[in-house]
Order: sequence, then structure tokens, then C-alpha cells
Amino acid sequence: METIMVYVNGKTISLPRQSTITDLIRQMNTSPRGIAIAVLNKTSTSNHESIPEIIPQQQWTTYLLLNQQNILIIKATQGG
Repeated sequence: METIMVYVNGKTISLPRQSTITDLIRQMNTSPRGIAIAVLNKTSTSNHESIPEIIPQQQWTTYLLLNQQNILIIKATQGG
């Protein structure tokens, strides 16, 4: 089985090729409640900065992850 490597909050995760965000969340044993997922995509500008793109939860089952893609999982917290 072919695999890809993705970077989640700085940690390297190995997944089967054709994995979705939902697959990633399952493998990480993370609850999908109270989280947001952002992927970092390279821009076409000369400074090569990454622009985070929030992926709507409705797209998690169909959004295919790419090899060496940077992903941020943002967890909601309560505070006062």
C-alpha cells in the first residue's frame, strides 16, 4: 500500500494514499467536535509564504490530502 506523509501541527503522520481529512482525524483518535482544519497551500508569490485555508467540515470526507502537506488542527477552548 502506498503511503503519504503529512505534517499535522508540526508532527509527521503517515497515511494511506487517497486519505481524506476524516481519515486523518480517525487515525489520530481525535474527536471532530470543536475543531477546525486548515491546510497550508503555497502561494505563487515570490516570497513563497503559505496561506492557510480553512476546510469546511462538510468537505472533510472528500478533501484528499497531499503528500508532504502541512495541516493545522485548531481546537476550540473555553476560557474566561
